Amino acid sequence: MSRPRTPTNVLDARGAFKKHPERARTDAPTAGPLGKAPAHIDGEVLKAWKEIEKSAPLEVLTASDRLALELAANLLAQFRLNPIDFPAAKLVRLEALLGKFGMTPADRAKVGGKKDAPKGNPFDDL
Repeated sequence: MSRPRTPTNVLDARGAFKKHPERARTDAPTAGPLGKAPAHIDGEVLKAWKEIEKSAPLEVLTASDRLALELAANLLAQFRLNPIDFPAAKLVRLEALLGKFGMTPADRAKVGGKKDAPKGNPFDDL
């Protein structure tokens, strides 16, 4: 299986287009903000939704992630209700979803935000 394509915003944050700006994909889809939790979820699932939303790195979750976030919130609520009998397959799926949201140390490094550009050339004063 081939490696999944790296999102344009992640490549941009890494500085991949500084040397080769022509490689930037201009047709990358964009999505709006995440918004409020769906009206049909409540109780423990709603608490899990809010916790994941609050814990995710800034500007990672968008409107296109709503279904995946709902699935993750349901799995997290089920896990918390009965962690002993929670099936391993569901746990693997929950970990994968949280990883896609940048909520593990290794995945957070892949999602890193934009860094400030250095101010000026340090050799200008020489």
